[in-house]
Amino acid sequence: MGHKLRVQETASNAAGSSAPATSEATAVVVQPVPVNKTVTTISGIAQQGQTLTEHNGEWTNSPTSFSYQWLQCDSLGASCLPISGATSQSYVAVAGDVGHTLAVQETATNAGGSGGPVTSGATAVVGKAPKTFGTTTVGASKDTFASERKRVNRYALPEAGAVTKLSVYLEPTATTGQEVLKGLIYSDVGGKPEALLGASEQLAFKNTNAAGWYDLIFASPAKLAAGNYWIGVMSGPTASVAGFRWTSVANARAFNANTFASGPSNPFGAVTTDSEQMSLYAAY
Repeated sequence: MGHKLRVQETASNAAGSSAPATSEATAVVVQPVPVNKTVTTISGIAQQGQTLTEHNGEWTNSPTSFSYQWLQCDSLGASCLPISGATSQSYVAVAGDVGHTLAVQETATNAGGSGGPVTSGATAVVGKAPKTFGTTTVGASKDTFASERKRVNRYALPEAGAVTKLSVYLEPTATTGQEVLKGLIYSDVGGKPEALLGASEQLAFKNTNAAGWYDLIFASPAKLAAGNYWIGVMSGPTASVAGFRWTSVANARAFNANTFASGPSNPFGAVTTDSEQMSLYAAY
């Protein structure tokens, strides 16, 4: 590849053979362009504010680079138009994408040229960004999760909604190992947590995890009427692996001892209060 070719010809008769004659050189021999074998795919949640990521398809002839173009399509995945500036391998769905599906085109290139573009299948219809209640900012103060305890903060849900997950800001500590956590929702009676309304699936946080927001997902959404609720976290038998952030608000947090293996108690039980309003919110 990348070379020119010539051919030599020698003619012969009874008297003998001529000197070799060399042809003119060909054009430079180039590599065949990439040919698609399997189309690109998309991962991620089709929802406003969520990141979608393209995964390269399979190509022959050893592509050395890829280029991308994201497309906005109708709700059936047809009538697609390019999204201006959306030429990276990842794309964050915006408000204008709600009610549409998304797809992506991939072009593969090697020294011989470009193959494609090929178009992925369409995503599900892009949904609206979820609403939240709770604390979405990262508090300035730090603490760690003690073992075998549940702790919740009180917030108002302004309208009826189905809570799909809690999100909590976690950061690793110097303690080695992992700490298991579950998200909790309790009703509010007289300004105190009372009936258990939901417990999330388990999250295992390791000391090697990065700091950031982590989701505590409910297997079935907790359907709530407008009103006051207590949302929070229950920790497992290993202490102080997961750190959290908080802001000082008088009597913001209620907590008590609760073994993880037994599950969150219903009702909440004895209440101790402090001022730690955790960086934690519910999405509905």
